[in-house]
Amino acid sequence: MNYLSHIHLAHISETSLLGNFLGDFVKGSHLQHLPADIRHGVRLHRKIDAFTDSHAIVKSIRATFPSELRRMSGVLIDIYFDHLLSVHWQLYTQQSKQAVLDNFYRQLRMETVQIDGRFEQVRGGLLKHRWLTTYETRKNCLNAFLQIEKRLNMRIIFAEKGYHFVNHNHQVIEQGFLAFYPELIKFVQSDYLK
Repeated sequence: MNYLSHIHLAHISETSLLGNFLGDFVKGSHLQHLPADIRHGVRLHRKIDAFTDSHAIVKSIRATFPSELRRMSGVLIDIYFDHLLSVHWQLYTQQSKQAVLDNFYRQLRMETVQIDGRFEQVRGGLLKHRWLTTYETRKNCLNAFLQIEKRLNMRIIFAEKGYHFVNHNHQVIEQGFLAFYPELIKFVQSDYLK
């Protein structure tokens, strides 16, 4: 899952928004330098990613990607799932997306935990451009794909082809998301938080 999904799942599970967001930036198992709520959020982030990557629905969607995109299919799906969550937000929570994101951006602005340079770069971009509020349109998925491609120093060219693939296969991916996401919510609420 990508940023918006992790923030949403933190919101509904009442765990740290920042901890769930930081899961992509904190490496290794030594988390003692982090506050307890952020540690818990990082661990939840990792559990969510493992659950997602091993889920039959997600695996079946990945299998539909052409071979030249398969290596990046997980990234493409994660971002496209954020788009679909943005579109279908009200199916999964009563609080508005804007209110949850405003709370996240407020916490992100005030956060003092030192992670790494990449976190600071992403944080700066999120605060300046508020990218997470733009996922409702498919076109903004392309922008996210292009940013990742750029970060990879163009070693893997996938953004345009990936965008066309997910756009062309929107209905299949959306049906998969709508079947998968409630199962992920159930996992977060019952299996992980016992």
